[in-house]
Amino acid sequence: MKKSNMLAAFGLALLGATSVQAQDNLEVWHYYAAGSELAGMNALIDAANTSVDDANFTGVVIPGNVVELRRQLQTAFLGGRPPAAYQSSMAYELKTFADGGQLHPLTDAWAAIDGDAIFPEGVQRVVKVDGVPYGIPFDLSLINNVFYNKEAFQKAGVAVPTDWDSFTAACDALRDAGYQPLGNAGGTFWSLYNFYAALVSVVGEDGYYQIARGELGFDSPEFAEALDLYRDRMVSCYAQNWSGKTWTQTADDLINGNTGMFMMGIWAAGYMDTAGFKAGEGFDMFQAPGTVGKSIFQMDVLAVPEGPSVAAADEFIKAITTTDGQAAFATLKGSLAPNINVDPAVYGYAGATFSRQFSEASANNAVLPNLFFLLPTDLGTEFGVQIERFAIDPSDTVKAELISTLEGLRQEALAESAFIAW
Repeated sequence: MKKSNMLAAFGLALLGATSVQAQDNLEVWHYYAAGSELAGMNALIDAANTSVDDANFTGVVIPGNVVELRRQLQTAFLGGRPPAAYQSSMAYELKTFADGGQLHPLTDAWAAIDGDAIFPEGVQRVVKVDGVPYGIPFDLSLINNVFYNKEAFQKAGVAVPTDWDSFTAACDALRDAGYQPLGNAGGTFWSLYNFYAALVSVVGEDGYYQIARGELGFDSPEFAEALDLYRDRMVSCYAQNWSGKTWTQTADDLINGNTGMFMMGIWAAGYMDTAGFKAGEGFDMFQAPGTVGKSIFQMDVLAVPEGPSVAAADEFIKAITTTDGQAAFATLKGSLAPNINVDPAVYGYAGATFSRQFSEASANNAVLPNLFFLLPTDLGTEFGVQIERFAIDPSDTVKAELISTLEGLRQEALAESAFIAW
């Protein structure tokens, strides 16, 4: 669904109809402001407007990100003028508004689209609150792939890694051949996303969810082992001065042949393709050690506020979850369609690879949501901050401080019953 700008919404009067009838300016708020993201959102809305009779949905951009949209949405709720639908992060972000009674339960629409069949179980976990669906997935990205420069691998005599030993060997060979082995970038998310490979290697899928539920402590031997694995096998491979770069700058390093590998979300494939560095030719990708056969993902969903437009919004939900609707967004944006029935043939080389990974993981119930969004907001944010700090300075002192800080926040969250049984 589309999202509309909160400020623009102040000047609109929402109609009081409770059924789908002629309605103008049914706003969908989102923060996809330019490029392929905006093109994908526009295509998604166009597909819905073609399918839904007597309802006109209009996208309105909220500049910024989910934080700014959340701020304006809260103001809209207070003023009684929410949009027909809006872009939300999954899991905890979605739950916050559902718990406040501000979201329309999508039970009927979910049943109509057969949501339990078209979305994998791991996806369903993070759009339902107490078993009730409150968000509809439309934009899914995998974050456990490592991209590699094919020419660099060939010149260094490197085979595609399949485990941690071969990954370390690849780093050594690339360094010996004059390449920076593994790129990274500064920011709260990127080191954390890399860390998941080590974390899943140690705690497995069950342990991953135990951390999300607050059941496995950050002071546990398992978590300490994951930190050591991350430090010894991945941080040790990072390029020099990586923390001062954006992810696009590091992608450029891969394109230019300065760096051999770069672990990043699948949006990096679209960026490199656009730059003329083509998937399957200039670069390829493999799943990070410890995550082979699994898909760690993050996802945007569309949520529907309670209000006079819920009937039309339900019809919109049905339209944008069709294979055509989901493909229209994903192919332009460069992401994956969460609907597993979308034909992989709609994607290019990279998208088809990611789609195959996601399909195989879905069949094995090995689809894991980004842990950041499963944790209470303050803890998730600090998790990212601390892992980046450790990646910059992987000393025992920083490791101990990281464990103490995160465990203290976990105990506070437990005392407040803030964890969720995803």
